[in-house]
Amino acid sequence: MKIPRIAELPATLASQIAAGEVIERPAAVVKELLENSIDAGADNVTVSITDGGHKQISVSDDGHGIHPSDIELALRRHSTSKLNTQSDLDCITSLGFRGEALASIAAVSRFLLVSRTEQSDSAWSLSFDPVSGNTIVKPAARSPGTTVEASDIFQATPARRKFLRSRTTEFLHITEVFKRVAGSRFDISFTLTHNNKPVLRYRACQDDMIERVADVFGQKFANQSIPVNYEFRGMRLWGWLGGGNLSRSQSDRQFCFVNGRVVRDKKIFHAVRSAFADSLPTGRYPTYLLHLDIDPSVTDINVHPTKSEIRFRDTRSVHDFIHVSLRDALEAVQSLDLNVIGDVPENRPKAFPGHHVHSHQPQVQEAGAFYQNLVSRERQDELLDQRARLGAPLLALNARIVLARRDPDYVLLNYQAATEYVLRYRLRRDYLNKSVRQRPLLVPVHLETGPSEVELVERHAELLETLGLSLRVVAADVISIKAIPALLEEADVKTLLRAVVDELRRSGGNTGPGERLLAVMTQGVGTRKDTPSVSEMQNLLNVLDDTALDTTQRHHKGMWRTLSVDEFSKLIDD
Repeated sequence: MKIPRIAELPATLASQIAAGEVIERPAAVVKELLENSIDAGADNVTVSITDGGHKQISVSDDGHGIHPSDIELALRRHSTSKLNTQSDLDCITSLGFRGEALASIAAVSRFLLVSRTEQSDSAWSLSFDPVSGNTIVKPAARSPGTTVEASDIFQATPARRKFLRSRTTEFLHITEVFKRVAGSRFDISFTLTHNNKPVLRYRACQDDMIERVADVFGQKFANQSIPVNYEFRGMRLWGWLGGGNLSRSQSDRQFCFVNGRVVRDKKIFHAVRSAFADSLPTGRYPTYLLHLDIDPSVTDINVHPTKSEIRFRDTRSVHDFIHVSLRDALEAVQSLDLNVIGDVPENRPKAFPGHHVHSHQPQVQEAGAFYQNLVSRERQDELLDQRARLGAPLLALNARIVLARRDPDYVLLNYQAATEYVLRYRLRRDYLNKSVRQRPLLVPVHLETGPSEVELVERHAELLETLGLSLRVVAADVISIKAIPALLEEADVKTLLRAVVDELRRSGGNTGPGERLLAVMTQGVGTRKDTPSVSEMQNLLNVLDDTALDTTQRHHKGMWRTLSVDEFSKLIDD
């Protein structure tokens, strides 16, 4: 047997292997370039995507740029402007410091960098072709700042290119990265375009950061989230926390930042989850946008190539600080008997701390004093007096029946039917106003059906679009759904699609099926196996009051029934 000999890999192959640690997909390119723009002190960043990132990714900023003499160094591995000495490595304050991002991107794409400093008379460009290995540096024209373009991702590595998903899927991953980075810096304007069309535009908001929160998470979260702002022994936790009524069936709205860096840290996730231990049912995930500011010297971010994980010198203290702070915030709201805090300017963190840690007084804010400052006494009294006309929830008998008190009587509420009614009411309102918001699916769902149903879907494609359903025919007997109404994000997509197709077939598509489709689309969405929490019950009762229903009536067939104490007694006596 011949013994294999050890040989040094060619530089090009070594670079492509190293790139695999950093560049997993087009979204990773966007993340690395966005972090470089932030480190460059940019005020405005534009991300331009072509064909979901398959064809081209371009990130342009107005940061300080790259010195002309350093242009060629930018593509060398382990070259960086962010570290100089060992002491710098012990206290990382930048987002990118390995000096591998640009080299890794260039190793798997046709690469172009154009940069100019404020002091330079002109810009300089650097282009690199990973196939030929040719590097060209020449003068160029642009305003101060930097533009990086990566074209034909993984063209030089076909084995990895075949693992790219569809353009739609890859762009959804890019959008998610873009939102997370935008949630890290409120003082920077971010713009995202796809195929030359604007998709997202977040303007800088120094004075009222809730605007950015609304942009990223939606207005409902911005209005109803619980503000968080706690300090303890040099640590500061600030941001916004979604109560039980803002929980989701998946963990896609959990944004966490440590010193401005996007992280996905299991220890932090556990601390947050444990704070919700008594208020979230099984299968539900909390929503939050939280920033942890901590002395960089007690953290180690050099534990993962993409820097998404982090190590703390005292993990237990960090975990306990986050857990206790969030539990205190949740309990403070519950003590006010409130399900929602919003629309009060004082309840939001104001000063933007950037990604550097400021000195804080080493003390925890007392929850009572903190929330006393959030809401004025008059506002507290107003909110405490609010009760839905259907009453205040007492308990859930099971996943379907809720018992509420409407003095001096009691109300039995069908939780499932009421949930479906609210969804149907909101969806119909948006449909009539032609303002149904869609939620794109990460992966399109396919349904095998017959040619007649396919023809009906094609005929009513415009109507379905106004209902929030983006359907297309992918084969003679296969329909694909790419987006659903945002209000129905908890629905089982395949069941929803089957119900819509069946209704089109039943109606023949000849009698204006819009209203009937609204009914079948919401049917079963309110079904749940777990018992709703008190906050979920109260929220549903409040929302019912905001619909067109007359909730002052004693009975509503299929939804609620009001019983007096005497009527309850008769049920027992009978």
